Parts: sequence; structure tokens; C-alpha cells
Amino acid sequence: MRNALLLFMLCPLAACGDDEGDSFPLHACDDPDIESATCVEVTDAKGLLAATNSLSADTTIVLGKGTFAMNNEVSIQNVANVHILGQGTELTILDWAGTTAQVNGIAASGTNGLLVQDFTVKNSVKDGIRVEASDGVTYRKINATWDTPEAPTNGAYGIYPVKSKHVLVEDSSASNASDAGLYVGQCQYAIIRRNEVFGNVAGLEIENTQYADVYENNVHDNTGGLVIFDLPGNPIVGRDIRVHDNNVHDNNGANFAPGGTVAAIPVGTGTFAMASRRVEIVDNMYSNNDTVDIAIVSGLIIEGDMSKWTLDTSSPAFVGGVDGLNLLPGFNMDGSPRAEANLVSNFRSENIRIAGNSHAMSGDKIDLFDPNMLGIMLNVIYGGLQKPVDSIVYDTIGETDLDSNDNHLCAGGNTSGTLASLDFAAQAVQIGSPYRRFDAPPFGPAAGQQFDCNTIAGGAIVVWDGN
Repeated sequence: MRNALLLFMLCPLAACGDDEGDSFPLHACDDPDIESATCVEVTDAKGLLAATNSLSADTTIVLGKGTFAMNNEVSIQNVANVHILGQGTELTILDWAGTTAQVNGIAASGTNGLLVQDFTVKNSVKDGIRVEASDGVTYRKINATWDTPEAPTNGAYGIYPVKSKHVLVEDSSASNASDAGLYVGQCQYAIIRRNEVFGNVAGLEIENTQYADVYENNVHDNTGGLVIFDLPGNPIVGRDIRVHDNNVHDNNGANFAPGGTVAAIPVGTGTFAMASRRVEIVDNMYSNNDTVDIAIVSGLIIEGDMSKWTLDTSSPAFVGGVDGLNLLPGFNMDGSPRAEANLVSNFRSENIRIAGNSHAMSGDKIDLFDPNMLGIMLNVIYGGLQKPVDSIVYDTIGETDLDSNDNHLCAGGNTSGTLASLDFAAQAVQIGSPYRRFDAPPFGPAAGQQFDCNTIAGGAIVVWDGN
């Protein structure tokens, strides 16, 4: 009864009845597959807020075509199976331009079965569409953006599912975010496919996430294109990430982040994996990334205090399992290991397979202003060599020496490109310390070519198939 009343109040008969075609050409309230619907005309931003503030479960909100001038957050809390449908990203636009309140565009929490589809959100003060603590989340044909490129005042994230399960993001775009355009963080089971991300600091970011399949995305003109990493202190250990069949190119945009981890991404980075494990980077196309195509680095590059990477797996807040990961123990502030069996650390990058990628025209204009000195090190090393940066750069942190592969980095299946093991820890003390380069695959198996392997230890990567 309440949904029927809302429908009567918010949708004049001319807009939601037999003549819906003008305002509702793609989705309409009387579509046979929509059982409980509320239509909202484009001029009625207040009606949209009223509709979302009084939602019942199993409700669809259909947005008309045009621009909604928004001045507050669209909030959806603890309501299951809500669908929000627009008329297409070019026809239905929610615009927060001029809003000064510190709000997200759409913020949902505890919204199992949420679907957002066929509209644009832009110019939100904070995140574009943030979904938290939900199970069964779908972003489809969404555009999240800001009108001003490279502005540090833009919101941090465009498409932002966090602390959620069974997340699908497909056929969408995200641009001009001051942190990450498309971010999946502290999630379990995710599919990220056929999206375009551009003009962000980090284009597509997978952080502290388990069981993610990332494929057929077009990642370009960001500072860093596609990044996979764990941060210290998050109560979930990232694992089982498959990154394949993506086009990662021309990621040379200015780093305009106002702060945070992504402020340290060197301009011109195609992909980096940091503090990551059981990751496959396979069958991607890399080109024209000025600093490097693929970098594999330890979390100690951004946080050298190992105690801050210590996690308590017995804590009620801890999410997911660590079976089979062979994680390091917890550590004290002085770097000494702790004996408690429930403590683990996740700063090490290990068990990573790189195979089948193509590389072209990258690594020949290194970022000189990288705040973590990576750019300076690369400039000194490769400037002296008078060669582009190798396609794959490995920091070697945690290895016994340059002839070891204790962390199981496998690049033997990468039939094009080159690889370098650069020993960043030693370079940070004395630039020009010994390092090892491999001008051609298969990077082994002779002495000094220890990366000629092509398997993930402990069995194949496990990802969600969408069912």
C-alpha cells in the first residue's frame, strides 16, 4: 500500500502511465518485470530523497531522463533488494555540483541485493556510489565522474563497494576521482568486467580483497592503471585475485591525490601489486605507460614498521581465512617475530604469476617526483643503462639474495617483455647496488634466472563465477 501511495504522489499519470515514453524510454514503472516501482520525475530531487528515505524491501525506483540537481546524499540503509534504474548514463544524471555538505552521492549500507543501473552520478563531494556491508551488489552501466579533471577537491572514489560480498561491477565507467575511480576494498567474491576507468589517480583498485576476477577492462590515462594491494591494519588478507585480458595503456596522468597511499603512485605506472599473494596477472595488453608496466613490491615500501602489519586472526573483526597462505608471523615494533599462533603479517608480496602479457612502448619517461624514491632509483639505474625500464620490476624485498625466489614470483610464462630484480632495500641505502636484469624470457632456469616458473603454489587461483 505504501509503495502504491508513493507511486501516486511522485508519478503523475502522464509520466508513469501509458505515455511514459518521453521521460522513461528505457525503464518504466509499468514494465512487466518490475513488480513494485516508484517513478521519480527528473525535476523532483526532493521526491527521490523522499522515496529512498522511506523504502520497503523489494522496491524499484525508476528515474526519468534529464539531470537531477542534488543537494543531499541519497541514503539507503538496511533494506534488501532495492533496485535503482535510470534511462541510460547520458540521459539520467544525478549532479551534486554546488553542494557544500560533506556527503556521498549514493550511500548504501546493509542493502543486500542492491542493483544500480543506467545512470550517471557526478560531482559528489565525497564518493560517487558507496556500498558498504552488503551481500549481492551489482553496479551495471553506471558512470561515476567529476566535471573538473585532475582536481584534488574531487571526491575520493567513484564506484566504491567496500566490506561487501558477491560484488559485480560491469559495463560501467569511472573518471576523475582523486583516489580511485573503481575501487573494490575489503570484499569477498567480486567480478569486475568490461569497465572503462580513466583520468583518476588510481584507475581500478583491488584492496584487501579475496576471490576477485578482473577482466576485459579498459584502463587508461590514470596516474596508475590497475593496482592490487593490501594496506596494514585492515582485518582481511587479500588473496586469489585474477587480472586478465585487460587493456592497460597510457597511464601517465598527473598525480593529483590530496594524500593517502595513492599519492605515492609514480606517474606512468601500468600495474602494481603490493603486499599481495596468490595473484595472476595474465594475458593483458600493456602499452605507453611511461614509468613501468608491472611492478611487484613489498608493503614495507609504504610502511616499514612490521608491527603495523600484524593481524589477529582470532579477533571477531577478522574476515576470511588464511589457510594455505604461508603468512609470516606477527612482529614486534623492533622487528622481532611474535610467537602467538593467531598472529600473522601480510606485508609480503608472494606467489604471483605473470604470464601471456604483451608490452609495447613503456618505461621510457620515468616519474622523477615519486615521493617514495622509486622514480629516482629507476632514473639512476636505467639512465645509466640508457634503456627503458624493464616490463616487470621486482623489488626483491624479503628474498635471501638476488639469486633466490623465496617469494615465488613466476614470470616464465610471460613470453614477451623483460624483467629486473632490483633489490630496492639495498638501492635505498646506496643507489647503484647490485641488481639483476633479464633481457628476454623465459627468465631461467639457468643460474641467476630463477623466475622461470609458471604456476601458483598451492593450487589454482579461486575466483567467484557469479553464481
